[in-house]
Amino acid sequence: MGGSKTSPVHGTLGVYTIGMLMDPALGRVIKRCREGDRDAFEEVVDRYGLQLLRTARLILRDQALAEDAVQETFLRAWQRIGSLRDEDPGPWLNRIAMNESISAYRRRHRFQALTERFGRLGGGKHQVSSEARLDLAHALDQLSAEQRAAVALHYYQDLSVEDTAKALRIPVDTMKSRLKTALRRLRDLTGSEEISA
Repeated sequence: MGGSKTSPVHGTLGVYTIGMLMDPALGRVIKRCREGDRDAFEEVVDRYGLQLLRTARLILRDQALAEDAVQETFLRAWQRIGSLRDEDPGPWLNRIAMNESISAYRRRHRFQALTERFGRLGGGKHQVSSEARLDLAHALDQLSAEQRAAVALHYYQDLSVEDTAKALRIPVDTMKSRLKTALRRLRDLTGSEEISA
């Protein structure tokens, strides 16, 4: 096994490179993207869109949510294109898509948990009816801005109670009290018969 063979994994001086090497044509497209060329970015979308959609669908198990996650992925990728190193953007885009999909999954389940908490789903079904969404949306409108912010950050943005308190710059105990008051008010407004929060 003599000779000085080179491979995509080994450099000529025995230096190992990790990651996938980018083909020169794709490298030129990425360079144009970094310069703000939206047409070049459209080429990236065309090349990786289906792959990212498959990833999102596997995580979310919902076509519409997966499409939203992929749109958000490409939006974030465009905003952060300058941070992409000179390697195949596929793994980088997949990481963004996975993170967006996981966030969407958590938000959906937070909403379902919130709706179930008010007894709107009945029978343990996992589908949220349009009527339940409207009831909850109308009820949210009746809360104070502070209460709405607490509910939105905790249930919709998937922040912990502690992180929600930090974001709102209030003590954790105040946050817990605000959430409890908001949930009680939402139960009253939606006609839920559940007593404990």
